[in-house]
Amino acid sequence: MIDSAPMRRVWIAGIVIAALLAGCGGSGGDEQSARDVASEYVTARNHGDAAKVCELYSDRLVAQLKTSNCVAFVKEQTSGTATDLTLVRVTEHGDTATATVQARLGGDVANAIAPIELLMTRQDGEWRISGLGGPGSP
Repeated sequence: MIDSAPMRRVWIAGIVIAALLAGCGGSGGDEQSARDVASEYVTARNHGDAAKVCELYSDRLVAQLKTSNCVAFVKEQTSGTATDLTLVRVTEHGDTATATVQARLGGDVANAIAPIELLMTRQDGEWRISGLGGPGSP
C-alpha cells in the first residue's frame, strides 16, 4: 500500500496558498476596484454628497465641467433629480471600466428612467470617474 499522507499535505498546502492569494486579490488587498468607486458614487448621489461625487471625478472630467466649483456645479445639476440610484453592473477592460447605474423617481420600478453610464479610468492604480452619460448626469 502506498502512503498518501505526503501527497495530501502537498494538496492541502496548495489549497491554503490559493486561498491566501485569492483573499489578497493578488495586489496588496487595499486597491480599490472600479466597482468600489461606482458604489461610492451611487451612495454619494443617494445622500446628496456633492463633495464626495467630486472626489470621485478625474481631474480631466472636472476640467471638462468648465466650472471653478465642482461641488456647487454638482449640487445645481443634480437638484431635483432622482436620488434612488442602484448600481446595475460594472465591466472592466484593463485600465477602463463602465458602470451602469439605474435611477428611479420615487423609488417605484414603474418610474425607472434611462440608466446613467459612468466611464472610469484607472490612473496610478486609482479608479476615477472620467465621463458620464445618460439623464441625471452628473
